[in-house]
Amino acid sequence: MINFRSALHVAISRHELKPYVYSYPSKRSYKELNDINLVDIWDPENTGDVSLYIHIPFCHYRCTYCTLFLTTRYTEDLKQLYVNKICEQLKFYLPYAGNRRVSSIYFGGGTPTVLSMEQFDQIFQTIRNVFRKVPESAEVCVETSPDTVSPELLDKLKTLGVNRISMGIQTMDPAELKASGRPYSIETTISAIKMIKEKFDNLNLDLIYGLSGQDCESWAKSLKYIIQQRPMTISLYPVVSRPLTAIEKQKNIYSDRYLDDAKKLEIYDENIKYLKAEGYRQESFTRFTRLPKEASAYEQEVLDFQGVPMIGIGAGARSNNGKYHYSFDYAVSLKKVGEAINDFIELEFSASTIAQFGAILGEEGERLRYFLLSLTVDKLSSSYYRDSFQRDLFVDFREVISALVDEGCITISSDKSIRLTEKGYKYSNLAAHLLFSDHVKTLEERYIPQ
Repeated sequence: MINFRSALHVAISRHELKPYVYSYPSKRSYKELNDINLVDIWDPENTGDVSLYIHIPFCHYRCTYCTLFLTTRYTEDLKQLYVNKICEQLKFYLPYAGNRRVSSIYFGGGTPTVLSMEQFDQIFQTIRNVFRKVPESAEVCVETSPDTVSPELLDKLKTLGVNRISMGIQTMDPAELKASGRPYSIETTISAIKMIKEKFDNLNLDLIYGLSGQDCESWAKSLKYIIQQRPMTISLYPVVSRPLTAIEKQKNIYSDRYLDDAKKLEIYDENIKYLKAEGYRQESFTRFTRLPKEASAYEQEVLDFQGVPMIGIGAGARSNNGKYHYSFDYAVSLKKVGEAINDFIELEFSASTIAQFGAILGEEGERLRYFLLSLTVDKLSSSYYRDSFQRDLFVDFREVISALVDEGCITISSDKSIRLTEKGYKYSNLAAHLLFSDHVKTLEERYIPQ
């Protein structure tokens, strides 16, 4: 067990930059599960909230930095077989979770908008047949890419109840776009943004800083253009070099083409100043929004971090319900992803075949998960913690909270409210990584990408 105070101080002094924390425990720490039955995970009588995540693993291309579960090798027939299978999986959950209230629906990928309008119709009809409680207030989001957007598809999505679009554009520089592996023009991006803004108020746009050949000037131009478009939310990600990506290979040969972590953190600091001046408030290390403080710019993530259960549908999708976290096998390489998709399509669903890989958390693990994930989105609540775990947050995490206060990362008000400072947002992912349990860290270190 590390000394959190010392480790945090040293890491901050070194300006360490850690990857964005979007789950805990991560799939890299999952192991094969044995004798796990869905009846152990989902109580059919429970009418509480649940989120739905639908994974569409098809994409026209793989970007140089991408480690998402996706394939570029697919046919129209394969897409339809996959859509049929995820609808079958949705129906399978009816006796286990059909009484629950759906608080959010998220289509991720891959690129979900490679699907046809008829396929979206099929999926949404199945969702509403299985889960009868989908309130109008539920966030329903679909990820897209500039080269798969059309007015007709956007109209269809709106008719189906979609109220948020998230589009990864990554850069507005033609050379950077080409170097990242995206084979379309900047004009395509401009057109896509215009189309979406005409039909949806709630638009998120992703940018990535640290791409091959990018410098501070070209980055500033991309960010300036996106801010001028006034999307509701802007998500800014520092590029991360991971195994099996093209960037990993390129950096070993052309390291001078990439910004180091210190330079990325300098860009981060400039981003904060610029976005605040333009009326965007910070919601996490990566996310900035014009929504009011009481609203969440990415509802499903915040709900997940706060402990709302999630049902993941499709190959590569993860599910969790407090103690249990599970998925099908995870892969990165096109060959292994293709095999996993075929295995998913051929799988005969049963109560014992859905949860193949995953992790089982003890009560201490559940408490740790709540703390480290909620910290990253400034949602730590001592009253919520007490209601959820019947324990005192300030007792269970006394040393961690003290260290965060002393480093200037959080403040605690007289009513015991915990808030991230500007410095806290900057190092929230770093703090979260340091809080990973020794067991999870060991499993991640042993993970061999495939």
